[in-house]
Amino acid sequence: MATRTQIYREALREMDTMRLENVAQLRERKETVYAQVPRLAEIENELSLLGVRAAKLVLQPHIDHEEVILKMQAEQKRLEDERVTLLVKNDFSPKMLEAEYSCSACRDTGYIEEERCICLKRRLMDKMYDQSNVRHIMQAENFDVFDLRYYSGEVNPSEGISPRSNAEKAMRRLLRFTSEFDSVQDNILLYGGTGLGKTFLCNSIAKELLMQGKMVLYLTAGQLFKKLEEDRFHRDDEEESKDWNQELLEAELLIIDDLGTEFSTVFTATELFRVINDRKLMGRPVVISTNLSPTELMNHYSDRITSRILGEYQDVHLFGEDIRIIKKYQD
Repeated sequence: MATRTQIYREALREMDTMRLENVAQLRERKETVYAQVPRLAEIENELSLLGVRAAKLVLQPHIDHEEVILKMQAEQKRLEDERVTLLVKNDFSPKMLEAEYSCSACRDTGYIEEERCICLKRRLMDKMYDQSNVRHIMQAENFDVFDLRYYSGEVNPSEGISPRSNAEKAMRRLLRFTSEFDSVQDNILLYGGTGLGKTFLCNSIAKELLMQGKMVLYLTAGQLFKKLEEDRFHRDDEEESKDWNQELLEAELLIIDDLGTEFSTVFTATELFRVINDRKLMGRPVVISTNLSPTELMNHYSDRITSRILGEYQDVHLFGEDIRIIKKYQD
């Protein structure tokens, strides 16, 4: 699994490669044009020297700098006009001698001054879709297609609300979580029986935040603890292990799906507490989904873990009939 640092480096390498390819293509075009119209090569050289001369003159004392700049600008325009005239006369587009960029705003550097350009943000976001493990299902599982019809409209006496109204309430709560993410950043505990749409809603959260350019790390409990165990006991690359652990703690949102399905050991309990506690200290939110009820969580995990989760996470409870079974027999 790639870390944020690795994703960032890969994106910059791709942009460097793209920029170098564009430079090579420009050089080839210039060679073609200059071979047919040598005067164009002379103009380019004169324009380069003009800039150097202007810089030197401006540094000299007792010189009317404004006059120097005006003369240089006039000469620059004369040379540029001559270049355009020669290009048109020889049936070349003026763009033949201009660099081509996929992004004209940053010229394929990824940055405008010290700020990340929107093109780099989009490239990183695209890679984050892959990194989050949910790209392949995002089109099928997102808030736009969350179907409340699979939940019964009859009021559940023990809950005082129908599964459908409750699911709608849960969806609105999670939508608000994504829309207010930067300002509120709650932790979420999404719980309920199997087949009630918890994973669907986790995928929906991931998509919404990835669309905002957030770094989302989405793992099942099994994937999380397997990776942590590999890093602890089968470490081949300490640098990569360090990067991954940093990403685990610094990703803007960590989603742990199906907590409670992992093989429970002292190691998994210790690591779970470390992850949720360290992210709490760093102000980084976590979304946890589980089939376990609060009582079952307390029976399954230590007091210090359940105190963190049950005491500090916002509850989102789903109940009703197993949607997977409903879909199976409807089809």
